[in-house]
Amino acid sequence: MKKFERRTYLVAILSTVIFMGSLAVSFRTAAAAGGTGDSSAELRIGVQTLPDTLDANASVSNAGIQVYYNIYDTLIMRDSSSETLAFKPGIALEWKQTDELAWEIKLRPNVKFHDGSIMTAEDVAYSLNRVIAEEDPAYVTAHSYLLANFREFEVVDALTLKAHTFKNEPLLEHLLSDPNAGVTSKNYAEKVGIDKAALAPITTAPYKVTGFEPGQKVTLERFDDYWGDRAPFAKVSYTLIPEIASRITAVMTGEMDMITNIPPDQDGVFEENDKIKLIGTIFPMYHIYCFVTSNPVTDDAKLRRALDLAIDRQAITASLWEGKAEPAIAYQFKNYGETLYFPDKEDIKYDPEEAKKLLAESDYNGESVQIYNVSNYYTYADLAAQAVIDMWKKIGVKGELIEVDSYTAIDRKKAGIRTWSNPLYYNDPMGVIERHWSPKGEAANQKEFLPTEEYITQFETARYSSDTGERVKALRWMLDYFRSETPFIYLYKPYESLAVRQGIDYRIPFNLRAHTLGLRGGEISASAR
Repeated sequence: MKKFERRTYLVAILSTVIFMGSLAVSFRTAAAAGGTGDSSAELRIGVQTLPDTLDANASVSNAGIQVYYNIYDTLIMRDSSSETLAFKPGIALEWKQTDELAWEIKLRPNVKFHDGSIMTAEDVAYSLNRVIAEEDPAYVTAHSYLLANFREFEVVDALTLKAHTFKNEPLLEHLLSDPNAGVTSKNYAEKVGIDKAALAPITTAPYKVTGFEPGQKVTLERFDDYWGDRAPFAKVSYTLIPEIASRITAVMTGEMDMITNIPPDQDGVFEENDKIKLIGTIFPMYHIYCFVTSNPVTDDAKLRRALDLAIDRQAITASLWEGKAEPAIAYQFKNYGETLYFPDKEDIKYDPEEAKKLLAESDYNGESVQIYNVSNYYTYADLAAQAVIDMWKKIGVKGELIEVDSYTAIDRKKAGIRTWSNPLYYNDPMGVIERHWSPKGEAANQKEFLPTEEYITQFETARYSSDTGERVKALRWMLDYFRSETPFIYLYKPYESLAVRQGIDYRIPFNLRAHTLGLRGGEISASAR
């Protein structure tokens, strides 16, 4: 199999940049932080994507999580330094289940918002109830995967809430520790309106928003009255730099202190530069293809299964990702633990002969299977699609890559497939299944995924049962359903790096979603430049 073309032109143009970067970093040693030498004055981050809103309840994207984690507090927090999942108090000090359908939540006293006002139970109830009520259409997704089981958050007194659920809630800590369940100021949001509040939210987090150009730049400043650990930086800026060459140039020349989404084929660019270091990982997420199963071309399960079997994931990851990405072998994550991860369901495979057989049995008549991809969003998505289209051609299927600027530009009447990702939002099977494949979730709402009545029944058991045996049985049924119906194709877990200047002490945080940038106290620090 030929080696897929990659963006190796960067090596040539960056040979000069390496030298320039060394000069620029040396020059900035004296000039940084207004001449004080205090490297904690500012952290400048160049990112591949940025959100169009700073309302964490309204966007659950990989682009948004880079920012939301640092500008929103949640009732419960996850310990980002623990190698095993651990929860700790956030703006809630205590939470306990008082009966099958109710939880009592005690809030931390004297927590200040960025405008100096004191947070109360009214603010928390407002923040979460507006999602439950879907007061903004953009709240649908967060509602469907975080708060679908919550009927209401009731104010008991200034520091006490009751969370009322429709069914028993076994995953409360997981759900209420997600940044998309972040808390904002009720008074401020009602005064300026949801739309304006989304551009400059007032929250209780360690950083406050001081500037926002949707999709282009976010500027934060340290909130000195934060209730918890002091933020490490006086200022943080995120700047959109969608092209990988430009991002690398920015960190090499000292324009940026950190850049995201460095693919493996660019690792060599940094080998001779002792001013920059790479921090890489395989993310707990899969890059996938989401079928539009209501599309007349891709509505045939046999065709979908054939397309799945025709993909040589090992070849793609070996060539495109230089062997660092992890080919998908199952619709699962080992993070679930021994009880809920099933080795016998590692059934994703490459079988072109079986693919040809299924194709012949399908109703495929030579139509083009269109893959819609948002440019500069998923690393290598365009090159992977080109490779997949070549593989499909070998079994007799015509594929076509359609590049668009945003997901709103996807023509779902024409699209057979769209590129997507399935991150593990928390360490339970529902951390991927409820977020992406809930009967009332994003794909179902878009009529891409059409769950059957039996699927809905099994989903309910897997999601809400407190009987482990019942959950196991339902989850195994769902995995079989995904295999037979193939509503999506799992490709691989991506490997990507951050490039940071020397002097920044950072590691990719544990127990948090893929692409989270942990900039809170204890998660990152910097020495003098």
